[in-house]
Amino acid sequence: MPKKIKRFITSLILIILALALAYILYVRNYNMKYKDINLKDFKAIEYIKVADEASKGKLQVNWKQVAAIEGVIYKNDFTLSSDMTKLELSNKFLEQNQGQFKVKESAYRLLSMDEVMTELGFKSKERERANKYLEDLAYKGTLKEELSKDSIQTEFINSIKDEAMNGYVKYGIFPSVTIAQAILESGWGESELTVKANNLFGIKADSSWKGEKISMKTSEYNNEMITDNFRVYDNKNDSINDHREFLYKNPRYKGSGVFNCTHYIEQVQAIEKGGYSTAENHKGEKIYSELLTTVIRDYNLQLVDYEVEMNYLTGKIK
Repeated sequence: MPKKIKRFITSLILIILALALAYILYVRNYNMKYKDINLKDFKAIEYIKVADEASKGKLQVNWKQVAAIEGVIYKNDFTLSSDMTKLELSNKFLEQNQGQFKVKESAYRLLSMDEVMTELGFKSKERERANKYLEDLAYKGTLKEELSKDSIQTEFINSIKDEAMNGYVKYGIFPSVTIAQAILESGWGESELTVKANNLFGIKADSSWKGEKISMKTSEYNNEMITDNFRVYDNKNDSINDHREFLYKNPRYKGSGVFNCTHYIEQVQAIEKGGYSTAENHKGEKIYSELLTTVIRDYNLQLVDYEVEMNYLTGKIK
C-alpha cells in the first residue's frame, strides 16, 4: 500500500478517534450538568407562591412538579424562568373535571405530572430527568437548610398527617392547616401540655368536658400566670379530632366561612377572622394567619392538601 494512502488512513483514524473522544466528553459533561437539579439559582418560594396563586378557588398544584418540569425545559437554568412561565405551567395541572371522581364540590381536576409531560411532548429522557429533579426536591422548601426524613419536624408531621387528612374528608378542614396549628400551638409536640396530656391545641376543660383533665399554669391576655384545667386525650389523634369538632360546632367559624374555603390561604384567614387567636405584631395587626401560612410553606404542608385531593381524584376516597 502506498505511503500516502497509509498516512491518509492513519490520519482518518486519528480524526475519528478524536471526534469520538470529543463526543464522549461532551455526553459526559452534558449528563453531569443535567444529572441533578441546579439549586444555585433556584428559589423555592417563587414556585410555591405562583402554584398557590394558580390553586386558589380550584385545587392545590404541586409546586415541586412545576419546578422539576421547568428544570428540564430550561436545561437547569432557572434564571430563564419567570412568574409568567411558572403560572402558565401551573395552570396546565388544572382542568375542568369531566371524570367520575371529584374533590368534594370542586369543578376542577388535577392532572398528574405524567399527563402534563405528555401534553408538553416530553420524550423518555426528558421524563426521566424531570422525575429525577422531582426526587432532588423531596426535602427542599423555603428554609435554608433542607428538611430531613429523620428530623423531629418530619416525624411529628408524619405522626399526625393521616388524622389531619381525615379532617378534610369529614369537615373540609385542610390538613395543612390542622398540622400547622398543631405545630404552632404544641411546639412540635414538645410542649408540657402535649407531653403530659396529648393536648396539641391547648383546649381547656370547661363544664362541657366530661373526660379527664389536668391543671396547669397558663398566661392570660395580660400575661398574668394563672392555673387552669385542660383536656386530657388518650393520644394525639383524639386531640386533632376534638379540635376540629370544636371548630365545626362553634358558630363563629361557620360564620367566618372556614368550611367553605377552597384553599389553605383562604382557610387560615377565615380562622383568624373567626377570632381563633389574638396574636398581633408590634403595630397591633393580627398575624395568626400569616404565621400559619409561613409554617405551611416552610414545611411543604400544602403538598399534604395535594395528596388528599389526588386521593379523591384517583378514587381512593369516595
